[in-house]
Amino acid sequence: MMIERIRREHSYMTRLLAILSKKLHLLQNEQKINYSLVREVVDYLSSHSEVAHHPKEDLMYNYYMQNYGEKACIADLETDHKRLAEKTHAFLDIVDMILQDVIVPQDIFMNQLADFIQVQKKHLEFEEKEVLPLIDKTFTVEDWQYVESQWTYNEDDPVFGETIADRYKQLAQRLREERKEQF
Repeated sequence: MMIERIRREHSYMTRLLAILSKKLHLLQNEQKINYSLVREVVDYLSSHSEVAHHPKEDLMYNYYMQNYGEKACIADLETDHKRLAEKTHAFLDIVDMILQDVIVPQDIFMNQLADFIQVQKKHLEFEEKEVLPLIDKTFTVEDWQYVESQWTYNEDDPVFGETIADRYKQLAQRLREERKEQF
């Protein structure tokens, strides 16, 4: 069901934000980090969210508002998704500058990284605690069937799916290593 896929994607995003949090911690302790891995994480969060995740949520949210009325918490989400995309692209530009050997003061980068992580987490928590429970409680089986029928995008996730995209090989390897560390 769509809501389960959205929640699963949220858990993937949370894992990726945890990687970024570890990188931030390393920087705060004056240790080096792998900026190309940071780039892969941010690029994934940007591209997957804009192409698959947020459009799926927006479809569900718009259906809710059309059929159950506007709720302030849902009405602003599409705009929030656009703001998140802008913020993510701006942060990705900073990472790209670093990878191109442009000097970016470390404190500025750390502040940007901390802000990026915080904004992403806040958005995910809001959807998980406020929006998704409301929709899950409200939608009927017929609502879910209709929304599902409107979603036609192929959802082979480029990091967590069956086929790993070349541009995310390093990230997928890091996630596999992290899983081994947990066991």
